[in-house]
Amino acid sequence: MPSTSTSFLYSLLTMMIVGLILTSSVAQYVGPLRSIFEEKRLIEILVQTGSKVEEALVMAIKHDATTSIVFRLPSTIGNRHYWIRLTNDSSSAWLEGAFGDLRRSEGQVHQVFLSRVAAASGEFEGRFEFVIVNCSRDDSARTLVLDSQR
Repeated sequence: MPSTSTSFLYSLLTMMIVGLILTSSVAQYVGPLRSIFEEKRLIEILVQTGSKVEEALVMAIKHDATTSIVFRLPSTIGNRHYWIRLTNDSSSAWLEGAFGDLRRSEGQVHQVFLSRVAAASGEFEGRFEFVIVNCSRDDSARTLVLDSQR
């Protein structure tokens, strides 16, 4: 009888080890897939935010008024924090975003360019959830400001 219980114990231990190996190999395979999904979701959020910024700019030009648009974005993508920044140079304006803190980004910084040139500034961190896009007119130029609110 003792050999049967010992054999059962060895079989159980072997099954546990095989299960652990299978679980870890699946986790290693799914990790990069999750990262690819999160990168694509970040780009989608940048495009969505870019369309809202364009909408605010078009409405401000069309009605010759100051425009504010408030909308909600997810606080995290997967379990990672992200940030979005609105910026410009002399020839174009764009949104850029990445994972991590605003001061220390993790990985690649993605950019979405706007079709219209405007003075642009402001930052948004995903943990705040609500985005505020303000478009106003300073003298003859349009000014875009990206801000966040809890």
